[in-house]
Amino acid sequence: MNETPAANKGPWTHWFLVQLFTVILGILIYWLLGFVVGDIGSWPGPSYEDLESRLLDKSLVDRRDDLESKISDTKRTINDQQERQTLLQKSTANSQQTMNQLLSIQRLALEKDVTPSAAEQEALAESEQLFLANQKQYQSLNEDLARLNEELRGLEKQERDLQKKLDEARKPVTEEYQSLVERHNLLMAALKLSFLTPLLVIATVLFVKKRKSVYVSMVYAFGVAVLVKVAVVMHEHFPARYFKYILILTTLAIAALILVYLLRMVAFPTKQRLLKLYREAYEAFFCPICGYPIRRGPLKYASWTRRSIRRLAHVSDAGTQAEEPYTCPACSTRLYEECGSCHAIRPSLLPSCQQCGAVKEGESGAG
Repeated sequence: MNETPAANKGPWTHWFLVQLFTVILGILIYWLLGFVVGDIGSWPGPSYEDLESRLLDKSLVDRRDDLESKISDTKRTINDQQERQTLLQKSTANSQQTMNQLLSIQRLALEKDVTPSAAEQEALAESEQLFLANQKQYQSLNEDLARLNEELRGLEKQERDLQKKLDEARKPVTEEYQSLVERHNLLMAALKLSFLTPLLVIATVLFVKKRKSVYVSMVYAFGVAVLVKVAVVMHEHFPARYFKYILILTTLAIAALILVYLLRMVAFPTKQRLLKLYREAYEAFFCPICGYPIRRGPLKYASWTRRSIRRLAHVSDAGTQAEEPYTCPACSTRLYEECGSCHAIRPSLLPSCQQCGAVKEGESGAG
């Protein structure tokens, strides 16, 4: 029986390149699926602003906007008044400095018995009047600022009270928006999965039908890329409390399928697997059926295990031992029999005679 093409891996460099390009193919397929899924997900969702404009009491919104405008205007007026007050304070300080200088000049003049000129007296009077006017205006600005700050506090209190009413009025709007968002997410998930699920089915069918093909690596790349993208989409769109159950149930299903597959392989092995098991058992000189040692020829009185069989010393009279049919004494399985073509002794459970190559009836030359 010949090896299947998939079993002939060739040089390790060829095998490495096959694995490398399998990974690259899987990544490219995943990217392609991501582009398609991203385009599907670009469908616009609900707008909170539109929903609020339809469901929220417009009078509350108008009052809020009006209060915000008044608060902004009041703050701007306060800033302007504070800037004027700062300029007036500088002007008052200059006037006071000028007045002090004039007073110092007059005092020196009086000490020298010199009468101040009319211009000096007029300048002193003007400085004094300007100082008093600035002081009066500064006091007026202080009163205006106090009034504006009081007005601002009243407006801000009204805004806080109105904001509480708006928050209460927004609760049903927010609940409706969350409901619309969840429905939109479920719709997007349904659309994306409606695109990915057929691909996942195709990948499963290809794996079942082509798992022994030389192109099985391409099937693996395609299937893994689709499976990962399905998992990502489910994680993005399903709530965490649902996704964990979906994930564990899917994992359980996969584990159960793998276990069933392994149990069926043991209970109902394929012809190729049976041949592999028989071949390995004959090579180790153990009965392929029950595992009892095959003590025939030079190994008739030897003792070994599967690990020590290769280290057994060669028996000197191995070539003089006559080949005879042999039956397992433990399970009564016929292990060696006479070939019907060349009458040499051949393994009963292997398909071809090692002497003439004749194939037993019912056996084929390819695995």
